[in-house]
Amino acid sequence: MNLEAIAAEMSDVSEKLVVTGMVHLLGGNFSVRDGERMAITGHRSPKRDLSGNDLFVADVNSDESVEGASSTLDMHRAIFRMTDADAIIHAHPYYATLLSYYTDVICPIDENNIYYLGERVYCIQSEGYMKWALLADQMAELLTQSPAAVLKWHGSFAIGDSLAEAFNHTQALEQASRFILDTRRLKPHLGPPVLPDYAKYSSFEESGKS
Repeated sequence: MNLEAIAAEMSDVSEKLVVTGMVHLLGGNFSVRDGERMAITGHRSPKRDLSGNDLFVADVNSDESVEGASSTLDMHRAIFRMTDADAIIHAHPYYATLLSYYTDVICPIDENNIYYLGERVYCIQSEGYMKWALLADQMAELLTQSPAAVLKWHGSFAIGDSLAEAFNHTQALEQASRFILDTRRLKPHLGPPVLPDYAKYSSFEESGKS
């Protein structure tokens, strides 16, 4: 496992997430799988200038704790076990998180993001403050249905064959959420939006509070 190369790619992804407003400077976490092992960022660590020494290596199929590793380690492990993903990004995209206050399912209404994410991205909630680590298996299951999912009131998890693809899925989720919110915002001024007949827009209206 080339930790220096992984760290450099994580730093690049972190820079993009911070610049696009999808993660706080110390927020989020990333992991990369290499066979039965994985490299993951540390707990509340700056991620824009990482080196291999800043990463923590863990066994994917172990439940043993790793001191200093991200507090989401168990969730990353569960996702790797249940999916074919080789990389995971946990971020805090504003618009996707905002939509999770109103709905349990985010349904993209544009071609590009339906292509990337599928017809539905699911949102799940924890049983209490910062207890989302207990949702590891549920989050992993949702990520078998779409390459992105949302922890209500908190942020997103996205998977991919690489960190670049996981970033693309995070970005797609945020853009899909903006389309949904902006079509609603503009409706009083421009009238009802004309949506493609394959967009499951009604699913959001039925499960959310329109």
